[in-house]
Amino acid sequence: MAKIHPTAIIDPSAVLAEDVEVGPYAVIENNVKIGAGCKLHGQCRIGAYTTLGANNEIYAFAAIGTDPQDYGYDNTQISYTEIGDNNRFRECCTVNRGTMPGSVTKIGSGGFFMANTHVAHNCEVGNRVIMVPYSGIAGHCHVGDNCLISGLSGMHQFCRMGRLAVLSGGSQISMDLPPFMIGDGRNGGVRGFNIVGMRRNGFSADAIRAIKDVYNIFFRQGLNMPNAVARVEAEVPQLPEVLEFLEFVKTSKRGILTGDRGGRRA
Repeated sequence: MAKIHPTAIIDPSAVLAEDVEVGPYAVIENNVKIGAGCKLHGQCRIGAYTTLGANNEIYAFAAIGTDPQDYGYDNTQISYTEIGDNNRFRECCTVNRGTMPGSVTKIGSGGFFMANTHVAHNCEVGNRVIMVPYSGIAGHCHVGDNCLISGLSGMHQFCRMGRLAVLSGGSQISMDLPPFMIGDGRNGGVRGFNIVGMRRNGFSADAIRAIKDVYNIFFRQGLNMPNAVARVEAEVPQLPEVLEFLEFVKTSKRGILTGDRGGRRA
């Protein structure tokens, strides 16, 4: 049997796995599904049409799957939040569901969303993402697997972070940050690549060396986008990680952060 505190408020349409724990004064709205092993601490809120996978933990005052903070949302539209397994949402974390009818905010598995972090409507967040206190991502952002968004950092709407990218503390970006790269400052640019993260995640020495070469060519030579891409294609072994980087920069709509002040348009 689910362990539910008598003061919790749960809509009759909500479906909870048998071993879910719900603390005092927690609120679970309509059409919610909560998977096995989830633990909801007291005074958290799970918004309507939210699906939680297994073994998620929601701490006090977190609000997951609540209404989008969008002037265009009229409070009658049905939209969704889909969350994977083994995530932790700490105190006062907020995740908003999609804003257009039928749209979705998605978060993968294994993430750690620390206190006072925010994931806005229609974002897609990958697996094992870490958001440090007081960081946030605006609507329609895409964040790849194993990304780190440091404290007091933010992403403008429709921006992307590639896999294993890092946004340094206090940074604000309105352009895309490619995979494996470290962004720093207010659109200040790419200041290095995530060699520590690559090593910890078992990348080969060849892959790390190739991404180092990509960083040096793309962000330290002052080249424009076509020339930088051409040199990477000509001079760097076309390993999967390099191809992933090139695909990301070629498909950018907001432009790519550069290695110096300003940005490089695609």
